[in-house]
Amino acid sequence: MKYKISLLCLFSLWLALPLQADIQRIFDKSVNNKRLDFVGNLRKSQQNESLFKDGKGYYSYKKALDIPLPKDKVLIQYFYEYGCQICLDADDYLTEYARRNSDKVILVRSPAFPKGSRFTAQMNATFTAIGRPDLSDKYLFDSAHTKNKRELVENNDAIKRWLTTNQLNIEQFHQTFDSESVKQLVEQAEKHYVQYGPPITPIAVLNGKYILIRNTLYNDDYTYAVLDFLVKKLQQEQQEKTQ
Repeated sequence: MKYKISLLCLFSLWLALPLQADIQRIFDKSVNNKRLDFVGNLRKSQQNESLFKDGKGYYSYKKALDIPLPKDKVLIQYFYEYGCQICLDADDYLTEYARRNSDKVILVRSPAFPKGSRFTAQMNATFTAIGRPDLSDKYLFDSAHTKNKRELVENNDAIKRWLTTNQLNIEQFHQTFDSESVKQLVEQAEKHYVQYGPPITPIAVLNGKYILIRNTLYNDDYTYAVLDFLVKKLQQEQQEKTQ
């Protein structure tokens, strides 16, 4: 059976900004306050480097997030979106760092919901649901390397060409994209995203406390140096708590 509604229409629904009721549901008052505190600190830090606590290259939440943490390791939570070159670069750097330091850190990669858009989360969940989670990484790579960086995010024809090139049945993909199982995965991802309340993308958060953004994540050596410093710092903080 052919679908009367085009894939573009479906994607556009998720790309649209949420209604006011959805905004209230996504960001409650406490999360908004946390988010605004961070943005305020970020702007102040950009204007005055002395506001950095122990060095350049990272920021801090005023109060660490109340999240479960792994034992004896540092949690690096990374949020990314498709069609973003620096998101791809940061993803490569963080993945490599986690591989090299698997005894010290755990990396969790999650889709972001920039301006309320569910597109990245919806596509990522669909790749998982069809048993091809590897295609999420490929989509992240390809969407960052198109001539028009937003082509694989906003152009329906380009999206369909990509699906066909990667031997996916468009009708089946469309059906899965709109399925209940994918909806549940997206809702779980959204709940996780709201818990962190990141104001920008990409962003990496260490143990719910220290934050790396694009002014660090743009360069591999710089990213690794700041991560080394913060991982050591967090390990020392954890040791102090157990004493």
